[in-house]
Amino acid sequence: MKNVICSAVAVVVWTLCCFSAIAAEEDVLAWWRFDEEKGNEAIESISGSRDEIKGNFKYVAGASGKCLRFDGYTTQVLREAGEVPRLVEAFTIEVWIAPQTYSWNWTGIVDQAGGVASVKAPAEEITDAQLKPGLFGATWQDPEFESPDGEQVLNKVDHEWTGGYNDWSARWRGYIEGPFTGEVTFRAKADNGVKLEIDGQVVIDGWGRDKARSGKISMVKGKKHRIVLSYFQDGDPSFLHLYWSWAGQAEAIVDRHALKHSETDVEYVKSRELALAGPPEERQWRVSFGVDHEGHIGMKLMVDGQLKECVSDSVVPLLKWSHIAGTFDKAKGINVYINGKRAGSLAVKGVLTPADGHDLLIGKSHKRMSPARTERRPSRGILSNMIFDGLIDEVKIYNRALSGKEIKRAYGKVKPKPKQPLEWRRIPTGPKEPGRFGAYYCKLDYDDGWDKLWRVGPYADILVRFDEYPVKLIFWRGTAYGAVWVTENDLVMGDQSLEATGGATGWGCAEHMSDKQCRYARVRIIENSAARAVVHWRYAVNDIKYQIAHPDPVTGWGDWADEYYYIYPDAVTTRYQILWSGNLHHEWQETIVLNQPGTRPEDNIELEALTLGNMKGESHNYSWKARPKRGRMKPENPTIQITNLKSEYKPFIIFQPNSGIKLFTGCIEDWSHFPWWNHWPVSQLPNDGRRTSVPDRPAHSSLSQSIEDSEVIKEDKEKGTFTAVTLTGMTNQGIKGLVPLARSWNYPAALKVRSRGYEAEGYDRNQRAYVMRRKDIRKAPALTFELAASEESPVFNPAFVVKNWGRGHASLVIDGKKVGWGKDFRLGHRETAEGGDLIVWMRAEWTAPIKISLRPILYFSR
Repeated sequence: MKNVICSAVAVVVWTLCCFSAIAAEEDVLAWWRFDEEKGNEAIESISGSRDEIKGNFKYVAGASGKCLRFDGYTTQVLREAGEVPRLVEAFTIEVWIAPQTYSWNWTGIVDQAGGVASVKAPAEEITDAQLKPGLFGATWQDPEFESPDGEQVLNKVDHEWTGGYNDWSARWRGYIEGPFTGEVTFRAKADNGVKLEIDGQVVIDGWGRDKARSGKISMVKGKKHRIVLSYFQDGDPSFLHLYWSWAGQAEAIVDRHALKHSETDVEYVKSRELALAGPPEERQWRVSFGVDHEGHIGMKLMVDGQLKECVSDSVVPLLKWSHIAGTFDKAKGINVYINGKRAGSLAVKGVLTPADGHDLLIGKSHKRMSPARTERRPSRGILSNMIFDGLIDEVKIYNRALSGKEIKRAYGKVKPKPKQPLEWRRIPTGPKEPGRFGAYYCKLDYDDGWDKLWRVGPYADILVRFDEYPVKLIFWRGTAYGAVWVTENDLVMGDQSLEATGGATGWGCAEHMSDKQCRYARVRIIENSAARAVVHWRYAVNDIKYQIAHPDPVTGWGDWADEYYYIYPDAVTTRYQILWSGNLHHEWQETIVLNQPGTRPEDNIELEALTLGNMKGESHNYSWKARPKRGRMKPENPTIQITNLKSEYKPFIIFQPNSGIKLFTGCIEDWSHFPWWNHWPVSQLPNDGRRTSVPDRPAHSSLSQSIEDSEVIKEDKEKGTFTAVTLTGMTNQGIKGLVPLARSWNYPAALKVRSRGYEAEGYDRNQRAYVMRRKDIRKAPALTFELAASEESPVFNPAFVVKNWGRGHASLVIDGKKVGWGKDFRLGHRETAEGGDLIVWMRAEWTAPIKISLRPILYFSR
């Protein structure tokens, strides 16, 4: 009997569970599975509607079947207003997400707030007497239909706007009279995008340069067919020409007399499209279920005209699948759930303020915001759309508030494999193993979504390799080409560009960090041989609005900079900086550690983060265990700095005496011993200061500054330039191991040429080389010279440049002994219009006078 009762109870429970599940499925108003892979259309399962996927995206394995990967910059799914489920008294939103990063600010996973009203035409019975010439529409001051400009009558469809306004869009509506009974072909010539709809059917969907430009539809001669024509322009050229043709009729521009509009069209545009499309930053959330900058899940709802927010106490993890849900009931309020457990609730009574006439977005917020934790006023004044970065799958909207038990069951029904579908992105650092010394053009890829934004080819970046050291030097778009040293275990060290301080433009910091798209920054290899490589980095000193600091009132030229890196096989390079400006108020150098995603500053930097030393070999360690304080630097007159990364090889800088080294002590928050920002590198949002506590994105930490307002800056009034130079590189030797290099560079041994036909130009600190010149290129005598090396002025891994040497090679004799070519004696040439210069690099150290000869040879053999 007991078994019978148990069986009966089991059947009842099973039946109730099944009924509950079936009931829940029947209550689904909309369901985006993302399984179909239908190009840029997302099929919504319940209605069969085909919603547009905009931006860059990928279909990848999902929590169930396929899912959509959002790039964090451009991706969104658009459900037009006329097709959005009407939510008033109760609903549930259920989604699976795997965040790659947390959002810069509140990002709607499902968001209905403002936007452009539905493009569907109002229905009306119309007579010829009620129609006026042309199509009536609205224009916007951007390509995305977000900043309304005004109304416009389009009297013809044959326009050339090139040279006029840049970055705008328009949508015109009305009627087109059928020219023929039967199939009519329409073709458009347009730059950038055009979309033609007739009687609610999309005839041309050309929303981009590479999209369709023609289509066909059946029409009736003399009948007034509803028409909507949309266009956007994003940079010159700008034109729109619409043609039609049909059986027996050659292609021609659509007759302007066939285009009409009614008063209803005028009212619709004014009261709906222009009225609803107000400035994005002023739009109010009506229904928004999403994630914030720390991973909290929340629901923002307009209830009886007031904004109510319910945010979770816990956060969703990065990289892993999480099931999230939000419910609203007019009598019970708002609840949010993470992985089947209630994570937040808000008691509120009332009904939703209708969101009629507003589009619904998946993965993007209508409202524009600045990133949370933005520290400077100018950056807070530039607002951007927040877009989800990661995977979204199984988006469901129900017509009632599911119970906690139902949500827990919904969570349990899906078993994602793998649970962690994403990995940390990594700043690209090139091949791991040492390679042949030299500079190489390449393309250092970061991530598919980010890489698609860049309009560059396979030679966009530069990688410098060293054959005897497991380190690298890269010049990469993600840092606006600022030079970055890479350790043997892939820790990354950068530096600041020239930065105009004191509000040079009124829009925050003017520096290379602000050139997010590398509009001004460029890099090139100007010399490359076995002896050395020379890389040139040129950039403007610009702000986040791409305004260049200190424009000259006469010429219009602002601040520009050239930096030359003379790189040698011992992993040492000079950094020769040239500032073109009439106003010297700049930062020249700032020691910056780059933190890979998934790492905190403490993972990369020792707490005793800096060691300073002088040319006596004295040193002092500076700790960030407690906030460091500025003061008199130790030891006396420091000229050597080592950054103590958690690696064997550590970045160093050698300064000229009196360079004004000081610690970077500000901007430290409770969450780290070090200052920590992620507005640079990689980031594309216009922002010049965004502090972070989450290691989800590439970030940076600053440790020291130098050179600013110091005597090492040299002015050339005739050229209009200021210059400074430092020596940088990688070492595993400590301060004392760098003293000979520092002395050889700061106090070079005297050079004396002993051969006729040559003259000495001296030691050039900017390129770390002794420079000599052959007077007569037609004669090729041997070159003999002496270096007065000493303990105070040692010769350490010297380089020699012999101008006008020609393209021939040379043999090397030191104190009468011939030295064979190899890793310790390397030759190269710098081609010039006159012939060429000889470049020699040697691995050697002398503290006593030395005699060196270079003898021309006709051939060169290893």
